[in-house]
Amino acid sequence: MQLTVLLIALICVRWFGTPSWLHLDQWVKPWLDAIAGKSLRNKPWLYWLIAALVPLAIAAYALQWSAHQSGFLEFIVTAFILLYSIGRDDFKAQVQGFIAAVKGADNDAIKAAARELQASPADEELADDKAELYHQTLLNAAYRAMERVFVVFFWFAMLGPLAALAYRILRIFYSEYQARQEALNAQQASIAAEQASSVEGNSGEQKLEGSEQEAQELEAASQSQSSSQAMEETKDGDFIIDAKPLNKLLWLLEWPVVRVLGLSFAITGNFMSCMQRWRDSLLCFKTPSKKVLGNAIGGALDIDVEKLDCEAICCEMETLQSLFYRTGLFWLCALAVYLMLAL
Repeated sequence: MQLTVLLIALICVRWFGTPSWLHLDQWVKPWLDAIAGKSLRNKPWLYWLIAALVPLAIAAYALQWSAHQSGFLEFIVTAFILLYSIGRDDFKAQVQGFIAAVKGADNDAIKAAARELQASPADEELADDKAELYHQTLLNAAYRAMERVFVVFFWFAMLGPLAALAYRILRIFYSEYQARQEALNAQQASIAAEQASSVEGNSGEQKLEGSEQEAQELEAASQSQSSSQAMEETKDGDFIIDAKPLNKLLWLLEWPVVRVLGLSFAITGNFMSCMQRWRDSLLCFKTPSKKVLGNAIGGALDIDVEKLDCEAICCEMETLQSLFYRTGLFWLCALAVYLMLAL
């Protein structure tokens, strides 16, 4: 039954797009807040494991209950879990938006569109140099295409719906962590700017009486204390818990997928070039997923991903979409043949 669900989901995603109406993630923030007691803030591994295992246990119970009710109900629950596990956002629209920004030669729009395609835990700051920015964006787009669909379908086929759901939950948790980190950084920058402005205002005053100067010092101390209190409130509210466990778990789940996907690219792209680069990173246990995937993409498209100009990046982005489309069709045909032989 699971392979039938996978086949139907592949067809739906390929021709009708991702079902965004099923992506109900409003539970994530209150759930992470609810379990983040002071006893777990210094135990990130335990915190993230508890955060992920509880919703997985609920999904496992739903699957077991539906299996006892009827086969059709189990089919519906399994399909719901798989479709929920598919990645968020409209990837095709984001890629087309980046291509349009590059053709429009608007640097701000290019930077904004490139930022929309960032999703990897290893994402670095976007470069100001256009060639490097295009290189980063091509790798980010390839990674986004992989994490949205291919990782989910791989683990669903190997271990079932709970494995696919586990990967998506970890990705959602990391997105929430990134949002909180950005909010905290923005608040820290705002507080630092306020303190700097206060110091400059105090230093600009001259010929103050001793009592007035003491009053200003007391006021500055009070402002500093209120700023530190605001920071403590931020930490106690939208607190930040170390995300290294999430990075490691995501890397482990992606490790076999990027190798299998690289082998698929050799079939649907340039075989010799892709196989040569694929073998170089086949048994590497240190290289980030995005870099391994970038090597395979460069081989499949037979390009140097680090040397892309305006015309080249537009062409290669379109070609990248075609490559993933062909690879999806390849997996779809392979699965259909397997099902026919199994019957």
